[in-house]
Amino acid sequence: MKDAVDWHDGIAADFQNGYRTSPAFKERLTLWSDLIARHVRAGDRLLDAGCGAGTLSIAAARHGARVDGIDGSAQMIALAQADADRAGLAIVFHEAMLETLDQTQAGSYDVVLSSSVLEYVASVDDELRRFADILAPGGLLIVSLPNASALYRRIERIAFRLTGWPRYFAHVRQLAFPDKFSQTLRARGFEPIETHYVADPPGPFALLSRVFGAKQKTLFAIVARKQAT
Repeated sequence: MKDAVDWHDGIAADFQNGYRTSPAFKERLTLWSDLIARHVRAGDRLLDAGCGAGTLSIAAARHGARVDGIDGSAQMIALAQADADRAGLAIVFHEAMLETLDQTQAGSYDVVLSSSVLEYVASVDDELRRFADILAPGGLLIVSLPNASALYRRIERIAFRLTGWPRYFAHVRQLAFPDKFSQTLRARGFEPIETHYVADPPGPFALLSRVFGAKQKTLFAIVARKQAT
């Protein structure tokens, strides 16, 4: 995970700017903005776990949530805090890894967001356990991951092995099949509510999702509710 943090330190400014300039990033932001608008209520205690440059944290705070954001990248946290301060939003950002959530009081949050973070961790199941522990009963987890069902993801893996491109793939440890991920969520005490597919493959590979449907998109996002025990 540390290598992934170092990688994101180096691309922090470009990553933040991507939400303003990249069609793919804008598509993701449109989906996440809709999910936040529909599922986050004023007064919710919300954790953005792997908040990056804080784009989603700021969107949630503007809906009235009380937001904490954590990320392992010091550069991402600095950008996030600067944007929140400029917007006059009282978001608490901390440089921290997901493992620190073990020190968080159980049931502290109503919502956990985790956008494109779990692909970098050693164990998805461990992180879902952490999220379940810190969520209140009935709380929501909104999470996205690379879509292992997409043919492009298999092409991407082969391309990396042969050429070292795309470079970020050196840090990717997890791809997920949406159906299997839903099963894992249920095993951790969550009930999936809705699944969305987003992000066409790049360049000529975009034809895959247009011909074969949304499940060939490269990312998926799931909203899941923590079941009462």
